[in-house]
Amino acid sequence: MIDFFTDPYKDELIYSAIARYHFYSGNVDYKDTIEECFGKRSVVPILELAGRLDYLAGQLGGTYTSDKIIKDNTILPYYAPFMDKDRREDVINKMKSDGGISLYTEIGIVAGSVCKKNHIYYCPYCAKDEVEKYGEAYIHREHQLQGIILCPHHGCKLKKYQKGRLEASKVEYVRFENELIDFASENLDIDHFNKYLRLSKDAYYLLIHNLNKFDKDKMFDRYRYFLYEKGFIRDGGSVKQRELYEAFIDYYGEEFLQQLECSIDYDNEYNWLKVITRKSKRHSHPLRHLLLIEFLSDSIAYFFNADIHDINVNSQQHIYDISKCNISCMNQYKKNILNAIVDNPGIKRTMLRKQLKKEYIFLYRYDKKWLFSNLPNKTKPSNNYSENRVDWQARDKEYLKLLQRRYNELLSFKIPIRITKGSLAKVFGILPNLEKKLCMIPMTEKFLNEVCENVQQFQLRRCKYVVDTFIRSEEKVQLWRVQRIAGIRTKDFCSLKEEVLKYINENQGEDNGKDAT
Repeated sequence: MIDFFTDPYKDELIYSAIARYHFYSGNVDYKDTIEECFGKRSVVPILELAGRLDYLAGQLGGTYTSDKIIKDNTILPYYAPFMDKDRREDVINKMKSDGGISLYTEIGIVAGSVCKKNHIYYCPYCAKDEVEKYGEAYIHREHQLQGIILCPHHGCKLKKYQKGRLEASKVEYVRFENELIDFASENLDIDHFNKYLRLSKDAYYLLIHNLNKFDKDKMFDRYRYFLYEKGFIRDGGSVKQRELYEAFIDYYGEEFLQQLECSIDYDNEYNWLKVITRKSKRHSHPLRHLLLIEFLSDSIAYFFNADIHDINVNSQQHIYDISKCNISCMNQYKKNILNAIVDNPGIKRTMLRKQLKKEYIFLYRYDKKWLFSNLPNKTKPSNNYSENRVDWQARDKEYLKLLQRRYNELLSFKIPIRITKGSLAKVFGILPNLEKKLCMIPMTEKFLNEVCENVQQFQLRRCKYVVDTFIRSEEKVQLWRVQRIAGIRTKDFCSLKEEVLKYINENQGEDNGKDAT
């Protein structure tokens, strides 16, 4: 049994914990460490996964179990919900016993790689916090996931560690060394930042939540539920693939999908979107599942926790087995619908559905005939469709209030984010109106003109942010360091230099400002 072993930190890969053990144990030969941990000198270190975990847990003793290590200190939970139940059990058994590099093939990392990572990645903010708290940084599992380029905790771009896996010996455990870590954040403009950040947070959700009850079949059933809810299932039960494809592309954009190596060729019968939404034996990368989950659901938490009913979406006549639902529940939902109509004279169908979404969907599936016979009459579209049916003055005030709140939120972020129409409006889903109807909302237009930044203005704000950081920590402000930490190219920084010096002089004094040059 190993006499001492420092407990893995939160979301630390077991690989990283073993690297730390090797360092503190005083072992010179990595094979000595491997033998102590795994009982065999021939074991090859695996960054994201591990084998012979039953033996390792026995060596560590205490509360360590192989199941706990797999759950908390490997990336298997990222893949597990989308795997066949039998295949997942097989992978887990191999990780507990003699599984090795072949585990990558087992879970599909080799054949189905997306945005493959050949280096070890870290978040400069996480690393800095850890050095201050523990005296050392460690390798996070959430930073090593394929397709994830942002830290889910800080939203900054992940960095490659200077010593890569390919440069290290195959038996070496790479440990983060403080002097090889670049703690400066790269505040570079990232296209589709919000989409990347949500993917990062969704991927982290998979790692930290217990999703053992899900497997490939259960995920398929859940996809069917949400596809049906969004109207992508025909009466006969087949998926409206063309409509789904077009809506999916419209939601993400082809450029973003290309960046993720998740482009979709509609004419290919085995494109990944068709594979996931059909009962196929093929497997798809977790990143692609996350893209579909975000498209179908308000949030990943809602997707996994929504109470989906056992509905028969294959019935052409929509004749459902009423015995599968609670009759008293149905009667209560009908009562809720009728009460809402009485209490809100003139309420439109769309608004009623928004207010009573649960009731509406339930009755749509189990008693559509009753629902449509009791809904308010459809309103005929006015010939004057557009500006006349919208109170643009009220909407202008509403938008202005939302954008002002969002503006203050963006300014409060730890990492500067460029103020644009997109960064202000996307979270509220009002960007299309800002782009097409801006002339109808003059107060909002004036506000946007005042606060939106061009590239140079944003670069200057980043520089000021770095200067403020130096001043608060009472460090000497040096222009070359400001430029590097702010992530600005030399030719661009030349045009900002005078403004930056002026800002330093105003905030730190002229003598120190001269030193900055």
